[in-house]
Amino acid sequence: MKYLFLIFFVALPARSDVTGVIFEKGRRIKLSDINVYIPNENVVATTDRNGLFVLKTASIEVEIKINASGYLPYSAKLVNSGETKIFLEKKQVKGGGLGLTVEDTNYKKDQAMKSLNRKQIFDMPGANGDAVKALQNLPGVNRTQGFSSQIVIQGSAPKDTAYDFDGVEIPIVFHFGGLSSVVMPEAIEKVDYYSAGYQAERSRALGGVISLTTRIPEVSERDYKGLFYIDNLSAGGLFESKIDDKQSFLISGRYSYVGMFLKTAFKDNEALNLTVAPEFYDITGIYNYQLADDEKLKISFINSNDKLGFVLNEPLRQDPSIRGNFTNTVNFFRIVPMWEKQFDAKNLVKFSFAYGVDKLNVDIGDNYFDLVSKNFSTRSRWEHEFNDEMKLNLGWDNLYSDAQVKIRLPQTSSSGGVGNPVSSGKITEADVKSRNNNLGLFTELEYKLSPKLKITPGLRSDYFSITKEFFLLPRLAAQYKSSESLLFKMGSGFYVQNAEPQESNKEFGNEDIKSPQSAHLSLGFDKDFKDGKSVGHFFGMNGFYKNFDHLVISSFQTKIKDGVEVFEKYNNDGTGISYGLENQWKYQNEDMQIILSYTWSKSRRKNPKQGEYNFEFDQTHNLNLIGIYPLENNWKISGRYRYVTGNPYTPVIGSTYDADNQTYFPIRGDIFSQRNSPFQQLDLRIDKKIILDEEIWTFYLDVQNVLSFKNSEGVQYSYDYKIKQDVTGLPLLPSIGVRGEF
Repeated sequence: MKYLFLIFFVALPARSDVTGVIFEKGRRIKLSDINVYIPNENVVATTDRNGLFVLKTASIEVEIKINASGYLPYSAKLVNSGETKIFLEKKQVKGGGLGLTVEDTNYKKDQAMKSLNRKQIFDMPGANGDAVKALQNLPGVNRTQGFSSQIVIQGSAPKDTAYDFDGVEIPIVFHFGGLSSVVMPEAIEKVDYYSAGYQAERSRALGGVISLTTRIPEVSERDYKGLFYIDNLSAGGLFESKIDDKQSFLISGRYSYVGMFLKTAFKDNEALNLTVAPEFYDITGIYNYQLADDEKLKISFINSNDKLGFVLNEPLRQDPSIRGNFTNTVNFFRIVPMWEKQFDAKNLVKFSFAYGVDKLNVDIGDNYFDLVSKNFSTRSRWEHEFNDEMKLNLGWDNLYSDAQVKIRLPQTSSSGGVGNPVSSGKITEADVKSRNNNLGLFTELEYKLSPKLKITPGLRSDYFSITKEFFLLPRLAAQYKSSESLLFKMGSGFYVQNAEPQESNKEFGNEDIKSPQSAHLSLGFDKDFKDGKSVGHFFGMNGFYKNFDHLVISSFQTKIKDGVEVFEKYNNDGTGISYGLENQWKYQNEDMQIILSYTWSKSRRKNPKQGEYNFEFDQTHNLNLIGIYPLENNWKISGRYRYVTGNPYTPVIGSTYDADNQTYFPIRGDIFSQRNSPFQQLDLRIDKKIILDEEIWTFYLDVQNVLSFKNSEGVQYSYDYKIKQDVTGLPLLPSIGVRGEF
């Protein structure tokens, strides 16, 4: 039997896979759920969570197309010879600057709090990307003089503002000159501003609180990333990385060399030799450990250092005794471990403690002030939710400090901001050691009486060991949501803060001094006219009133101490008020954003000697107009115009000659009876962003005081007080630089 074998050879097309990974251009984030098409073969694949796609095709070379929401269309020819990286560019969104989609009309944890997030900080013109300088554009924040590194809130004194870093008190929030805050803005999650009527969790500030909150390292989308910047004023960088699936860290640092420009400016000045130019550096570190889904540990660290030194070759015209070497350094650090656990749906506990050291040194010729303070603090908060309508918050905060101060300074009298010549003062030396403990307990009840009305009664108790005082401070806040777009709010309470160390010191002050106090009331509303749209208006108005009592003032009165008549030096006979109306209007459309902030206010003080008078930081009108306009191809232009009523000052109307000290004493006019000229400034900023596949470059030009207004920041007198001239502030100051993200 014969068999016939028939063999058929069938030529089948070879099939292979075209693979690739899709990233967001510039940020290198892997994109999931992106559809990739081969139109000619009607083949589609979707990226997984690692951005990977696999296309089944019989072709060696294919043309793919990608049309993903929020990204520019993409097409390319791919060869099935390995994994291909594809970078999709995000569409440029107009009107995306200051983020008017912030829920201004929703209930807030604290009705007196205003916040800026990182995006709002970087887009704010006139701030050069700085968190706290951006905050100064908000209504109610008074403008300080010249290169001041302080914040003035609603007509209060600069010392009435408290600063905290992740809930821990820090001595300063600005470096020398007020050009930059002490934390690199890229390490900040948000900056909060608490004004009149703030609630019971915070205290020890008659004016308000500036709070810096650091962010958690962003490593959920990428294992690591970083950035750096350099411009003509400073340079810095940031790096963040994943350690494992539960741990990550962030480190940032900056160094300023702005003093180099000042050295150049003063090199031809024979009277002033700027031997050590103003310089600063700051370091911020963050470690995050997700212990469990409902528990986490975060450790933040800050170190800030400022240094300034110069030599006066010639004596000051106003005080011939002042000449020689001058140095000023400020250094502090804080390390802040924070633990948080959500025990169940109704109970959340937060606890933190902190350790830090403050160092302040001032050398003025043969005189000096040297402070070293070791600080330990704790803070805790328990939030218990009874039901949807009622929530109870309990907590404490404690600040313990161990300080040593070495002083050799002349004691001179000063009134209305005009001091007597230093040479007329008696030299006092002291080596003082002190321990201070401030303990605070608080409770708040958040209660929704109805879907529209929420009230928050609170009670705060504070104990100050230096003055041995105990206070019970009631607070009450309310928010009424009339509609989804209209919110009314109210805040009130009593507030207290420590007297300054020099005021309560036995050698330099009055050990019987008491703590100054104030009462706050604020009423306002927020109205969102956008009705949930991205285009439209927002308007907010807030009125505030503050009554100050037991203010510490200089005193020439005497008292009997241990059977001996001595000068008081200070007492608590000062009182005062501040009140005003804050307004903010925002407008946004698809092409631009405009923000107008205007505050009308009055701030008055009173004491037995001078009667009632304008406060040093009384500013009737404070206006900020901000505009942001994004252009094509990732260009953006923004600007700010600022107008502020000039600060009051005390005129000198004559002088008398002191033959013993060979100097002149000023004869003062009415206290704070004259004003500096109004302050005006126009700032402009231009940004150009270049997005490459794996990098983003931003070139920027930020010019402050474009029109070079010669704003008067005060007056300076000749040695005999016969000649007066204005002291002008910041001239035109450009900052040009580049920022790289990788």
